[in-house]
Amino acid sequence: MKILVICSENYAESDSPLARAIGSLVSAYRRWGAKVLGFSPYFSQLPHSSDSKIGRKFIEKLGNREYSVLRCTTCEDDLFIQYENYFGRSGIYGNGTEKTYNDNHLRFSFLASAALKCCIEMDFKPDAIHVHEWGGVAGAIAKTVYKDFFGGIPVVLTTHNIHYDYHCSPDDIPIIGLPPKGFDIDGYEFWGKVSMLKAAMLYSDKVIFTSANYLSYLLSTDLQGGMRGFLESQKGKLYSIQSGLDYSSWNLPNDAEEFKCKKKESLRTELGLAADSGMLMYAHLDANSGSTAQVISTILANLLNLDLQLAIGISENNRNFPYFAAIQEKHHDKIALLPLIENDESLYQRLSAADVFLSTDSSEPSLSLFLKASATGTLHISNRRSQKPFLYSIPYDPNADESLIKTNSFVATESSPDMILEQVRIAESIFREKKSLWSKLVKNASSVRVSWDDTAKNYLLLLGSESL
Repeated sequence: MKILVICSENYAESDSPLARAIGSLVSAYRRWGAKVLGFSPYFSQLPHSSDSKIGRKFIEKLGNREYSVLRCTTCEDDLFIQYENYFGRSGIYGNGTEKTYNDNHLRFSFLASAALKCCIEMDFKPDAIHVHEWGGVAGAIAKTVYKDFFGGIPVVLTTHNIHYDYHCSPDDIPIIGLPPKGFDIDGYEFWGKVSMLKAAMLYSDKVIFTSANYLSYLLSTDLQGGMRGFLESQKGKLYSIQSGLDYSSWNLPNDAEEFKCKKKESLRTELGLAADSGMLMYAHLDANSGSTAQVISTILANLLNLDLQLAIGISENNRNFPYFAAIQEKHHDKIALLPLIENDESLYQRLSAADVFLSTDSSEPSLSLFLKASATGTLHISNRRSQKPFLYSIPYDPNADESLIKTNSFVATESSPDMILEQVRIAESIFREKKSLWSKLVKNASSVRVSWDDTAKNYLLLLGSESL
């Protein structure tokens, strides 16, 4: 199967969450035998981890602009679009003084147009076009400006986070290659402006969300600007495929219990927490964690009276930081604050040291933190998410036969603080009084596996690959 991939970030080199995810998926596609031609911008002012070869020059159709195509030396099927006016800047989407560049719609529609034109010149006719975030405008351009070559080829859009949208003036509709007839309340119009996200969804044949729970959450939550109604109108093309993990780095050694004990001891020393035999709980309060912060704030006095210690990953810019910092000052032996990080290696150290991971938020798109916690043998404490638990959760059942128990999590029927607190108490009690049972639960958690090969296989099945 031949697949064209278009990404707004350099997935072959960058270490951002989006680039890592797409790079992992592209690699998995190739392991399954698919021929993938991938395009991303060449950001000349950003560091590059590999060399690139100067390629040919082309002229795209939207604005008849000349650009160059560079080949990555580590994989000649990973190509970069070089155009200094758009991609020779200090940032990908914006710089330090400007939240976003005001011409991002032009920059990334150009990327899509340039990638499509290059495919034509190389006579690469894919079986499917897989686009991500900003690259989603390629669906419309392929069906209009380049329809003679790409007509009938399915376009699949992966929406990694529905909040990553950008709006531009309707005056730019012809410039970015959108069909004018789609600019209405049922199409890509958003409060009189163009919604690039809605346009990407409208002109894609399938729209993929990165977890079943995220899609369920979006379809049961009021979203800004009537986006929920738009999603419901597109429901026939909405799917979910769970994003995977790279288990070469997310795993536990054979001596899992001893390993986790050493990691816990090391983290406690680093944080200034007293050596303790009690349970260590970790919470990661990022931009998607409003509910978790509220729950912890409500039950914090109760938590401080339990035989556990609480480590919280949180940015100083988080509005809840002053509150938790004040509590930490009074209870430094029970609670510690860590800087919020995206780095996987540091996150691995935290999660492998923790016994439980607390989160009650439904809005993390791929729920990757749950998979990462499980991979490190850390049981998560959560609530049912959009009327159902995380797809890979097996909640604790006190009536289950302990010799056959498959529990890997503690899940409250609601996200109310009292119910979450009850799950914490159950977990703490088992950890303290039933060591053999806890060891089994840790083993159950670490056996949860959703690899990028699994993710790629599900995409290929959805795309109708005949090679599987």
